[in-house]
Amino acid sequence: MAATARPPAAGSPRRRLYLFTALPPQRNGLADYILEYIVPLARDHDLSLVSESGHTRAARAAMAALQLPAEFEVIDEAVFMARQPESHAQMFYNIGNNGDCAYMLDYMHRYPGVVIVHDISLFYLHQETLHRARANGMLSDWMAYDGHTVPTDFIQRDGSLHRTPGTLYQECLMVRRIAETATGLMLHSRYAEFRFMGGAHGVPMGSLNGKPVALIPHFVLPPAPVHDDAPAVLQRFGVEPGDFVMLVPGFLTGNKMLYEVLAAYQRARTVHADLKLIFAGEERASEYAVSEHIAMLWPAGDGPTVTGYLSATDLDILLGRADLSFVLRYPTYGETSGILPRAVMGGGRVVTVTIGSYPEFESPLVDHVSIGTKTVAQLEACILRARAAHDTQEPRAQRRAAEAVRAAERSPSALYPRVAELLRQAWEIRG
Repeated sequence: MAATARPPAAGSPRRRLYLFTALPPQRNGLADYILEYIVPLARDHDLSLVSESGHTRAARAAMAALQLPAEFEVIDEAVFMARQPESHAQMFYNIGNNGDCAYMLDYMHRYPGVVIVHDISLFYLHQETLHRARANGMLSDWMAYDGHTVPTDFIQRDGSLHRTPGTLYQECLMVRRIAETATGLMLHSRYAEFRFMGGAHGVPMGSLNGKPVALIPHFVLPPAPVHDDAPAVLQRFGVEPGDFVMLVPGFLTGNKMLYEVLAAYQRARTVHADLKLIFAGEERASEYAVSEHIAMLWPAGDGPTVTGYLSATDLDILLGRADLSFVLRYPTYGETSGILPRAVMGGGRVVTVTIGSYPEFESPLVDHVSIGTKTVAQLEACILRARAAHDTQEPRAQRRAAEAVRAAERSPSALYPRVAELLRQAWEIRG
């Protein structure tokens, strides 16, 4: 990997590809996601990863430490701007509902390119953009541009929202602008495609309209290898050999239905004392202070564990040990995160919701619950069923192997040709 910015190779037949993305060591699933495509993208293009200014040095060091078998460079926004315009360059944006993506908004409409849209609801990105003063006073204009009617009492003088109507929280607030300027679009699920097309109603899309759209599912990685330090990691989080381990993996945000999981666990534990619940991620206390609720419900300190931010290795170890994982999200449901397939590949059972894109991932290890007044009872029933079947089900290694076979067609290597084809189509249509 080149450590500094470099010009394109003289006489190179490959086009330059500028990939705007979060990168390690940022705590962002988008950074983990894009790593799986870096090597083939670098093989097919003169690849430049555009990092947000201020993160570039750390990103460059982290990428070098990975020792990927590919040649590419990590540059900052200033280097990118100094090179423009480049007639031989194509832009590629890896965007989701995350503040780390806010810097891309300075470029994606000015320098249109192919956009991976990971999340259809981009409300959090909207808010982060405002907080950073990147678009102060623009939110109401954007919503009007997208065709949304916002009651006057929801808008402050600077145009930002001071109250959030529930209907607007789930709307596709930015997809219309993305759809209009993008040269190509990549979505992960039929549900996301349906929502995106609704949010961008009236925008001509598809190859015949000069804007190819590809439905490429989130990849599924093979089961993580058994790590030598697994016993030490499990011991650090208080996991004993006889525990029935339940996991809530990922960032602990307010829409992960944390209250419902706590309530179901409290009920089920009256029947099975060996149940252990671990919230495996960084807490966002401003949305739901799960640690405070645990302390109130279990003042003796014998309640669930909150791990804080985990490395990918530590999370894989916990997923590989979990007997039951909860992958739940409401009300901003339907995001196409890779945590659901990642949890299944650990070999334990997984509970998810019946809404959004989640039902599109099929596996005999996945159970579903509906959203409503009976959700807690359904979660409790899932826990009790999984615990009852625990001693009689086939060995975990056998379940992991079966999932690996089932997921082979959704590996990064199997999906990359479709990514490459989308980039090719968008480039050739561009002329």
